[in-house]
Amino acid sequence: MTKSEELTLASQQEDNDIKSFALACKALRESRSEKFIEDYLPLLNKTYPVELRTNGSYTITSQKYGIIDYFPKVNKILIRKTNTWVKPGLKWLLSNLLTTNNS
Repeated sequence: MTKSEELTLASQQEDNDIKSFALACKALRESRSEKFIEDYLPLLNKTYPVELRTNGSYTITSQKYGIIDYFPKVNKILIRKTNTWVKPGLKWLLSNLLTTNNS
C-alpha cells in the first residue's frame, strides 16, 4: 500500500472533519509525487540529468532553460535562469521538455 493510499484510508476513518480534510490534502500531495516518480521521472532521466534534493524537489538541467527545480507535491516549477515560477508544473514539463527533447 502506498503512502497516499494509507493517508486516504486514515482520512476516511477520521471522525474530526478538520483532521480528515488535512489528511486528504496530504494524500493528494503524496499521490502527485508518486505519479511523477512512477510515470514521468524515468522519461526525464532518459534525456536530462535529474537529481533529487533534500526538500523533495527535483533538479533538472537542460541547455535551453538552464537549471529547473520541480516540486511535484505542489506541482510548481522554478526556472532559475529567469527566476520565474510556473504552475501547473507537470504540464510545462510535458510541453517544453518531454515533447521537444531539447537538451
